[in-house]
Amino acid sequence: MGPFSAYSPIHFLIWYILARSTNMSWKLFFILSIAWEVFEWIFSLFFNSSFFVENTINRTTDIIINIAGFYLGKK
Repeated sequence: MGPFSAYSPIHFLIWYILARSTNMSWKLFFILSIAWEVFEWIFSLFFNSSFFVENTINRTTDIIINIAGFYLGKK
């Protein structure tokens, strides 16, 4: 698996829309964004689901894409 997945554009859109439509702070954004990636990682340890199986590079890329979406949504 490379750094991007089919869900990468969805990550961007979700955070772009949330930044546009809410008053969410950067602090809350980072907490939720990282918490979701941690949740996916923990879930993948206990359940045999290919939905949450990602490598570290992909998880890091997800967070970078989240930041880009949130940043552009805030502009």
